Amino acid sequence: MPDKLMRALVQTSYGPPSHSLTLQSLPKPALVPSSSDLLIRVVAASIAPAESLFLLGRLRVLGVFPLPDRLGIDFSGIVESAGEAAQAEGWKQGEEVLGCLPMCSKGVYQEFIIAPSGICVRKPGNLSWEEAACLPSKAMTALQALRKHEGGREAIFITGGLGGVGHYALQLAHGLLGFKKIYASVSTSKVSQLKSLYPWVDEVIDYKLIDPITVIPKGSLDVVFSTIGTPGPWMPYLARERPVPTLIEITTSPGSAVIQENWGLQLPWHARWLFDATAWWFRPRVPEGVKYLAHNTKIRLEDLKAVVREAAEGRLKPLVAGVFKLEDAVEAFELAQRGVGGKVVIRVAE
Repeated sequence: MPDKLMRALVQTSYGPPSHSLTLQSLPKPALVPSSSDLLIRVVAASIAPAESLFLLGRLRVLGVFPLPDRLGIDFSGIVESAGEAAQAEGWKQGEEVLGCLPMCSKGVYQEFIIAPSGICVRKPGNLSWEEAACLPSKAMTALQALRKHEGGREAIFITGGLGGVGHYALQLAHGLLGFKKIYASVSTSKVSQLKSLYPWVDEVIDYKLIDPITVIPKGSLDVVFSTIGTPGPWMPYLARERPVPTLIEITTSPGSAVIQENWGLQLPWHARWLFDATAWWFRPRVPEGVKYLAHNTKIRLEDLKAVVREAAEGRLKPLVAGVFKLEDAVEAFELAQRGVGGKVVIRVAE
């Protein structure tokens, strides 16, 4: 029956978006009446660049995401109905929400989803649907990683300053955390945009033309926030004479135990070995007094509320790189894979 079906984007094979993604009619998910879950009509959902790893099959070795598969974790939408336990928490039909699904139940490029109430927050009125869909996981990544730094706040260097995580890290470092000097690196095409958006950034480095290590004095940084997966070269630039300088890397493995907990999945032995071996291989030599963090994000309601509060009060602004209809999802993924500033959004409903 038509009212029991919904449009959903499904990955049916491996390869580029034009080959691997199809728009299908699937059964609308059913809400368990007694649960603390919410049935949400998705309005917008944002794409993470890392989803290209799923499309190209680079994560199939893990053995936990078989085809056909669905993608995406960040969404904004409207509560269609709430389980009895969710109603007891105060949730009502018609409320505007944003949230982030765990990896074990990913799949937000569709008209309806079931989401635990514990990973949803009411959408602030000053955020558009698209901005709200860009906020959850990437802003939480920046917040959680930066909060693990326990040292000084004199100077910080953030790579990928207009990336999905990087642009949040810049804003949080400036506002909430109050770093006195901020360095950021971006590619040539994004230098002017970053300077325009964030004029308080002290040094904007075009890494295509200039090696950042020729600009940043050695021993001058309290934090390096790396998004490029090669943390080792940054170690000499941390101020070892200051309390607990921190090297943060958000794209390398923290080990299988952390991945399993944060993703809500039990990995097979070979996948656990792969994550552990990768963590060991990429871990840099850490001098005494320096803290190294390979950060992986855990969905926590208190952290989601914190970034939503920052956004509601105007201190954290999501950067939307482009908006596409659900039927134009292939073009949306192709744009996201080109490494644009901010995040690409799929508008699921009007």
